Amino acid sequence: MELKTIVDYYHLDVFNGDQLYQIDLGLKEGIDVDVYAKPEYKFEQMYEIRMGLKEGLDISFYIDHRLDSNQMYEIRRGLEAGYDVSVYATDKFIWSQMEQIRMGIESGVDISKYAKSNIYTSVMEQIRKGLENGVDISPYVERKLFANQMEQVRLGLEHGIDPDSYAWRKYEWYEMEKMRLELEGK
Repeated sequence: MELKTIVDYYHLDVFNGDQLYQIDLGLKEGIDVDVYAKPEYKFEQMYEIRMGLKEGLDISFYIDHRLDSNQMYEIRRGLEAGYDVSVYATDKFIWSQMEQIRMGIESGVDISKYAKSNIYTSVMEQIRKGLENGVDISPYVERKLFANQMEQVRLGLEHGIDPDSYAWRKYEWYEMEKMRLELEGK
C-alpha cells in the first residue's frame, strides 16, 4: 500500500503527533517522506532528515536511527558547507565532538590531531584552538590533563613558554596558570 496523505500515516497508529507533523510537512514540501516515516525515528531526527532531503544533501551519512538529532544536525551542517563528513559521521562521536571536528575542518586545521572518540569534547576544543593559533598541544593528551589544564598548556605555548615544567596532572589548573604567568613574567 502506497501512502500518499497524512491520514494514511495517521491510520498506521505507530506515530505520535510530533512525528506526524514532520511527515505532514514533508508531504506538503513534496519530499519522499517514506525515507524517514519510520517509528524508530524521533521527530527531531525526522526533522534533520527532512531538512537534508529538502536541501538535496546526501543524507546517507546520517540516516541512522542510532544517531541522535544533535549528531544528525552536526553532520548536516558539515554537508551544507561541503565538507567531507565521513571523518565524523559515526555514532562513535557524540554531537559536541562532531561539532569540534566540524569547526576544525572549517578553520582548516589538522583534525587528525584530535578527531578521536576517546578525547573529551572540551579537550578537543583546546587542541583545536591551539592549532588555529599555530600551536599543537595534542602531545599533552597522553598526560591525561583536564580541559582547563590543557588551556594553560595552550596559552603557554601561544605565549612562547615551554609548559613542560607545569603541564602535569598533579597541578590544579589555577596552579598551572600561576606558574605560566610567572614564566611569562607577569
